[in-house]
Amino acid sequence: MERNIAAFRSTYWRQHLTAHGTANDLLLAFQNQHRLPVRFNEILAEAADYSRLVQTQESQQISGALGVLTIFGLPLGTALGILQVLDDHSVAHLYIALALSIAVTAAVLTTRYGRLVLSSLRGGEGKPRP
Repeated sequence: MERNIAAFRSTYWRQHLTAHGTANDLLLAFQNQHRLPVRFNEILAEAADYSRLVQTQESQQISGALGVLTIFGLPLGTALGILQVLDDHSVAHLYIALALSIAVTAAVLTTRYGRLVLSSLRGGEGKPRP
């Protein structure tokens, strides 16, 4: 959007057409008659607001994705790390560790932080429900 505004400005929004003043005066009179400078500034302000809004939403979604990755990865990594340190090669113990890590993840997702992470990932306001 910003690129399109810059292209419009460089193509259609000229301040000086010639070295002589008559064409420039006509152009400025036309722009002022239709209040184009004010309207153009309003358009630029709206585009800047939308750009900030999109950047904020992208940032919230990235933070939410990292939060989910942390919530899922930390219990699983801890369980697998403990099994590796204990040099345990039992498949049953691996399944138990996976089940416990899923249970811990589910428990964390029910907390305020977990709801906040899920809300930001869905694109909500970022406020958890009480």
